Order: sequence, then structure tokens, then C-alpha cells
Amino acid sequence: MDDKSKIGVIDIGSNSIVLLIATMCENQTIQPANEFYSITKLGAEAKEKGYLSDVAVEYAINTVKEMKAIAEKEGVSELIVTASSAVRNAKNRNRFLVKCHQNFEIFPQVLSGKEEAKYTYLGATSGIETDKPLFTFDIGGGSTEISWGTKSLMVSGESVDIGCVTIAEMYNMASEFSMYKRIAACRYIRKQLQPVVEKYQQWINSQQPQVIATGGTATTFAAIHLKQTIYDRMNIHEIQCTKKDVVNMATEIGKMDMRKRRRLPGMEKERAAEMPAGLLILAEVLNLFNFNNFIVSTSGLRVGILRNYVSTIS
Repeated sequence: MDDKSKIGVIDIGSNSIVLLIATMCENQTIQPANEFYSITKLGAEAKEKGYLSDVAVEYAINTVKEMKAIAEKEGVSELIVTASSAVRNAKNRNRFLVKCHQNFEIFPQVLSGKEEAKYTYLGATSGIETDKPLFTFDIGGGSTEISWGTKSLMVSGESVDIGCVTIAEMYNMASEFSMYKRIAACRYIRKQLQPVVEKYQQWINSQQPQVIATGGTATTFAAIHLKQTIYDRMNIHEIQCTKKDVVNMATEIGKMDMRKRRRLPGMEKERAAEMPAGLLILAEVLNLFNFNNFIVSTSGLRVGILRNYVSTIS
């Protein structure tokens, strides 16, 4: 292996597909170098119907083909392709995987919920210097991964089938504000999270953990909070935020029509429909686990997948 070589991961998520290219150094450290993403909404309507739609599958496969070509052009020596909750829960997932192999000669690794939580923890806690317990969560399109432990050990990793896409669809929150729908959505979110809250409380002591939020909802929240006109990964990484910030933004954005949402500085236009639902989940996680403060990390699932890969070849 060279002193430095390029390694990449394509993450096929429920809402987006992301290619992360990183430098793998001889000392086994991972340094993210570039990231490419596309909002594909592969998981749209999948929870209700149980199947990935033909249109969504075709779009996703073409996107992965393009990202694979980018990775090759960038000189990536090892490319890992993974799929998460939308593919994991789909009744036609095998058909999707076969089509992937036919189109770009790779069978994506379908991550279990536990694996997704583990890799998110590995990524989000990398580079964090603290003696406190650690708590991480990632709100995706179709699921939310929650993990906790210490710097050297993840104690538990859980995956809950609530995501910004599924909640937005269940309660028609994409463009219509309704206090009734908001209350109903929050009740459903709390019900799904409660078993994880109880499990966590059996472990944690009186010491407050370092709370780390990662993933598209968290980073978009941070970009809007900072009023970024151009997304700046480094400026967002480890920004300190509060529960009050989240609650205020959830209320404000929930009342906006789609046109206003899309025009917000920091808002990815393709995320505007699902952002109110994502913010509700973010607020409920903070409420139920009794956290007032957290940091946003741009190192999550994909960095964790690469860290795990490096550990297996060393």
C-alpha cells in the first residue's frame, strides 16, 4: 500500500446517494477529501407499498453508475458500495441488487440496522477528544440510528424505522402545515423511540454524555442555522447547537410553504419537502433523551464504513 491511497464508499440511502472519497494513510487514519451527493428519494413510498418503485430504482442505479465513474476518475483504488434502510426493508431488494450487478458489476452490501448504527458511531466519534460517555444519532430518510458508549467501546447501537421521508409521507408534511398532524407525528416518533430510551437509561449514569448528531438532517440544520449560501463542510463540523435552536427552526420551517423553504440560505432544495419531518425527529430525540446541547458532525456513516474497512485489512 502507498503512503497515501484513495478509498471510497458509495452509500445508497433512502433519501440520497453519497460518494465519499478519502485518503487512507499508512498510519490507518482516514482523511475525507471530497464528497458528491444526489437526492434520489429511493425510499419514497417504499414504507407504504413495501416495494422500491421502478422509477426510483432506475434513477438510483444511474446515479451510482455516475458516482462509480467519478471514483475511478479520481483514482480510487478500493470502492465500497453499501445500501441502508430503503433497500434493507424492500420486498424487491434482491431485484434491485441484481440490477446493480448487471449495471456496474457490484453487489451493494446491505447493512443491517445494527451495522448502520455501529458504522455511524465509528464515524461520528472519530477525532472526538473527551472523557465523557458518547451518544450519536443519524436521522436518515427511512430510519434513525442511535448509539452510545465510550471513546474505545460502543455499548449499544439501535436502528429505529423512522426517517424524514417516511414521517413526511405518513403525515403529509411536505407542503402543508397542520398542528394536528404535527402532534400526531410527534406522538408516533416518541412511541417508536421509547424502547431505545429505556435501554439507554439502564446504561447511562449521572454524567451527561457528549451528544453528536450526524447525517443529512443534522448537517442541513447546521447549514441553515449558519445561513450558509455555499455548503462548507469544515465550518459545520463540530458546531455547537442547542435543543432550543432545533425547536425554533422546526416551528418556523413547518409553517413555510415550499417556495420559502427552498429559498432559505443553507437549505438543499431537494431536502425542503422532508426537512420539517427531519427536524421533528431531531427535536424528539433531544427531548426524550433529555439533551439540551449537541454538536453536529460531518463524519458519520461513510467515514465509519471506511474506518471499519481499514481495520480489517491492517
